[in-house]
Amino acid sequence: MDKEVEVARFTDVSEAEVAKGLLSANGIPCILVYDDVGGMEPQMNLGEGIRLMVPPAFADDAKGLLQSVEDGPASDADGD
Repeated sequence: MDKEVEVARFTDVSEAEVAKGLLSANGIPCILVYDDVGGMEPQMNLGEGIRLMVPPAFADDAKGLLQSVEDGPASDADGD
């Protein structure tokens, strides 16, 4: 990938991996960018965090998909 853009930032590796899996499962190429010294210093992620990156052409779709998961399932008009 060239010149990826950030679509989300996390402090937890597990949460970042789930989001990456969601995007990948929906055909959106993505990578996680972080430095935790090979897993030996996970607290280093608290500074800059774990960045979820996608190619610019996929940024809007990726953000929309992540937002839809964050918002949760939509309910119908009757409130069911």
